[in-house]
Amino acid sequence: MKPLELMEQGRFLGEEFLLWLWMRSMTEGGASGEEGDGSGCFVDDAIQLASERGEVKEISLRKGNPAESREAFESLGRGMRPAKMKLRILSGDLEWVFTLNAATLDMGTLKLPPSTGKAPHERLHDRLFLLEEGAGHLERRLKVFLQARSEDPGGLEESMRAWVRAGRTGEALPAGEAPWEA
Repeated sequence: MKPLELMEQGRFLGEEFLLWLWMRSMTEGGASGEEGDGSGCFVDDAIQLASERGEVKEISLRKGNPAESREAFESLGRGMRPAKMKLRILSGDLEWVFTLNAATLDMGTLKLPPSTGKAPHERLHDRLFLLEEGAGHLERRLKVFLQARSEDPGGLEESMRAWVRAGRTGEALPAGEAPWEA
């Protein structure tokens, strides 16, 4: 098989991982679920949803809080899947902001926490450490997701479906009220 065909076959897993990250950011405060990891991962201000069926093939939601928007939950309810998301990971006073592609799990447009090094080689070492640390936070989440998916795939799938259904009615939002309901 060609590399692109292999990526296409595995894309569903990346889409489920992005959806799981999105759900955890709203229901679990972005926690990874791994013991001793106090970091949080949240959907930032950009989500791209895609579908192979229907008239609309792709929707990009930007600015504000698209993770809690009616458009996002309606799109999920119509079978669209997350293709790319801008994420923010917070750990102590450190913050990483990046986009995550579902098809390849590539991190793009990465913004690292500031370096504290004075000399160029110190800044390089700091940036490499921060890059590895940020990727580690994401890898821990992927590990927890894959464990949950392999141990109880039906339960994880049903919990994500229930979360999407609750989001369509506004019940999945933190305050319990959808901003579009008045």
